[in-house]
Amino acid sequence: MSRLRRLTALTTAAAVLLVTAACGNDDEGGNDAGGALGDVTVEGEVGEKPEVTLPDGFELDETASDEIVSGDGVPLVAGQPAIIHITMVNVRTGEVAISTYDQDQPLALPSLDEANLFGTMVEAIEGASSGSRYVFGMLPADLYGEQGNTQLGIEGEDQVIAVVDAISGPPEEVIDGPEGTAVDPPKGAPKVVEDGDGLVTGLDFSGLPAQAPKKFQVITLIEGEGPESRDDSVVTFNYLGQIWGKKKVFDESYTREPSPFGLGVSGLIPAWDEGLVGLKRGSRVLIIAPPEMGYGDQDRPGIPANSTLVFVVDVLGVS
Repeated sequence: MSRLRRLTALTTAAAVLLVTAACGNDDEGGNDAGGALGDVTVEGEVGEKPEVTLPDGFELDETASDEIVSGDGVPLVAGQPAIIHITMVNVRTGEVAISTYDQDQPLALPSLDEANLFGTMVEAIEGASSGSRYVFGMLPADLYGEQGNTQLGIEGEDQVIAVVDAISGPPEEVIDGPEGTAVDPPKGAPKVVEDGDGLVTGLDFSGLPAQAPKKFQVITLIEGEGPESRDDSVVTFNYLGQIWGKKKVFDESYTREPSPFGLGVSGLIPAWDEGLVGLKRGSRVLIIAPPEMGYGDQDRPGIPANSTLVFVVDVLGVS
């Protein structure tokens, strides 16, 4: 799946936060945390940037966490992809150090584990239902240690109040192959080649123009009947990719176990982040991706710069 990921790492402050960290419910209004966080007030709904209010002179004695909104969506699973929103408030300054809501995009964790998120948070939100909101009080030892995080204005001795919204976990139901109503493709579409067992083995460009289309296209071959993907879903799919007009497959997953990935969160090439949103589980589509929707003017292993890519994709699970 690495070929489909973006060429550059995420550059948002949230990504910096998590790299450094590695060394629902319709309730409205305020939510008061319990225990050690009982004096902290968090206002707003899950899916909105929270407003955190700290009393004068507030200080933590220990790292603590509390679930303040209980969701009812798919659970977050340790070791599996997860999509969250996170907001961190510096207790010393009372200011927001970072919020993924400010980037208007949730944070996609390739795996819910301590390599991608603070251990205290992983332990608390593992198994949490999507739509849940947690508040954390974090001591320096459970954050960045003595070095702090200068990019976020967090000094070595700073404490942090963090609010984490569980947006999506991996699909609970994953089917074996496309299921639904077959749709006749347009005349100019490549043909999907399968072996005797129905396994996709390639794309056939016979009789089609040598010059690749310039327009981004998503062509439905099978219309699924399951749940519909969103731009904050975790989706499981099979895929195969070729360069327009070429016989060689540069990547495929049909001979491997399909894996879930965050959708619409800038973790995949633009053609996937845009083209798979709104598809139902069981669907099969062709995606024709001009260079600007793929890898642009950069070379990739087996993919020359400015290549038009064609994929067949089976949507097998949607969170």
